[in-house]
Amino acid sequence: MTFLRCSILILAFALPAAAADEFQEGKLTDANYAKWRDHVLPRNWELSYRKIPWRSSYWEAVIEAQEADKPILLWSMNGHPLCNT
Repeated sequence: MTFLRCSILILAFALPAAAADEFQEGKLTDANYAKWRDHVLPRNWELSYRKIPWRSSYWEAVIEAQEADKPILLWSMNGHPLCNT
């Protein structure tokens, strides 16, 4: 095995293990609350999907897209995306 491949394998296994050690505390306490809160809460870039003007009706999106001469992204899934099932 080449030196580069060996180094990559070592880093691939060592870095996640080192990062996981930071959150191995067994209990949530006042001392570690802020660290856990910051770890769990989404970052601003993770919430950027909220800036997209989603439409709940496909036909409304078609009309608006035609007026603006823009494409439509159709997001399809099992169940209603607004939890109206």
